[in-house]
Amino acid sequence: MQPLEHLAKEHRLISKAVAVTKTFRDEIDAGGPIRPRRYWQLVDFWSTYADIVHHGKEEQWLFPIIVEHGVTSEFEATIDKLVEEHMYLLAYIAELRRFARPMFTGDRPARERVIMCLDNYIQLIQPHIKLEDEELFPAANDLLSKSELDELAKEFKAMDTRTGTKVQSFYSDLVTKLMEK
Repeated sequence: MQPLEHLAKEHRLISKAVAVTKTFRDEIDAGGPIRPRRYWQLVDFWSTYADIVHHGKEEQWLFPIIVEHGVTSEFEATIDKLVEEHMYLLAYIAELRRFARPMFTGDRPARERVIMCLDNYIQLIQPHIKLEDEELFPAANDLLSKSELDELAKEFKAMDTRTGTKVQSFYSDLVTKLMEK
């Protein structure tokens, strides 16, 4: 699989997790019981799969190789924006961790803070994925040579191996199970 197709495939799984997260967010907002296991599964997905696995590939390999090509300042600004958004997404994950225990014990302000973090995460990740899929990846595909794309594919495979050879299937199965609940 080509590396940019690999990232786009990861985006499809992330988009499914967004749908699960929206439903979970609505359940919390409706005042229903909070399911801690489901909560932590979603936090794990966002912190491990979306941030470490997916964003790691972009930040460690894709973005630097694009910038090495001497792209326009506008293109470089787009990459800077995407990296900044990754940092915001990671900050929302930290907030979800921070306010979990108080929310689980009935703290209403913590519950509101979790809802706000989920809203912010969802509102940021969706246009972020669209920008990468519709603009960044096609531009990178045109910019990078076959040998550079092959090197990216090799590095992505190595990264998946370092994070666990079954990481892709584990999180795909997790999201599928969460969609069924």
